[in-house]
Amino acid sequence: MDTFVNKLMAVGNLGKEEFTELLKFRNIETTEYLNEKACLVRQKVKGNKIQLWGRVPISSYCRYDCKMCGLRRDNQFAIRFRMETSLIVDCCLDFARRGITNFLLESGDDTYYTEQWVEEILTALKDAVKGCRIILALGEKTESAYRRWRANGVEGYLLRHGSAEEQHFKKIYPSNMSLLLRKQQLWQLKNIGYKVGTGFLIGIPYQGIANVLEDIQFIKSFGASIVDMGAFVPARHTPFERERSGNGDMTTYIMAIFRLMLPDAMIIANPTLDCVLRDGRMQAVQAGADAVIVDLDIKAVIEGYGVYERKNGRFLLPMDQVDEIRGQIQVMGLDSD
Repeated sequence: MDTFVNKLMAVGNLGKEEFTELLKFRNIETTEYLNEKACLVRQKVKGNKIQLWGRVPISSYCRYDCKMCGLRRDNQFAIRFRMETSLIVDCCLDFARRGITNFLLESGDDTYYTEQWVEEILTALKDAVKGCRIILALGEKTESAYRRWRANGVEGYLLRHGSAEEQHFKKIYPSNMSLLLRKQQLWQLKNIGYKVGTGFLIGIPYQGIANVLEDIQFIKSFGASIVDMGAFVPARHTPFERERSGNGDMTTYIMAIFRLMLPDAMIIANPTLDCVLRDGRMQAVQAGADAVIVDLDIKAVIEGYGVYERKNGRFLLPMDQVDEIRGQIQVMGLDSD
């Protein structure tokens, strides 16, 4: 197994059978060795800095009815909200007071936020927090919107492909969504000049090893600048609400694999990891992740943004404390940025 890790580090990829073995026969020794190599590569490429990104969920409305998501259009129990520009700026200023000037503006696929309105938000935000970095995750938009927002200084765009295999994609997404369109949008974003992020969920229903391998190879061949993957967490009032959560250990294992496959990529440690793994985001950092998403400490907003349940087993997770997260990173001998 260590031979596979060494080859992955040397050439950035494996054959199908080798990858299957690496995933199928994961063990503690291989995991530790893989994590060690992933952190070595991160150190060489990124240095000691772990980026902190403040997530601002600007809207809980969505035009799509995805089977895994609590924001799905037909969820009559979802708490719906939309942030005005002034509140978005206030949230980012709150992060800035805590030393975080990297912002992820995220929402359901909400057509309410027009191309021009988002531009106004970006302008207001850049005026309020000088030198801030912005990543958007607002769903599928027009080429005109993508170009306009990129021209306004947006650094990256996250758009998960979900599943690279057509039949599996159809089982987890609604019929009015297209895998081909999603892939076209990803290439469009890349051609415009964004750092493009895509990803998938480990443990989502109907997923097998063959699906995971196809997802890994798609992200590799696309050359994603940002890897945005996580573990599946069942959300209430969705078709998948009674399904089991994804495996957090497998998720961080694959993150380490991506560090060796895409050394320069930003690999995100998402708050969902804490729902399936104790200190999940910190374990992701130990597996080579270099960016940690931090949630707002505005409880009402996060509870309304019901993409997933903020629980680990039966226990409610506390709201993020930036100083505590910085301390955990420092204990690992790393610095937060």
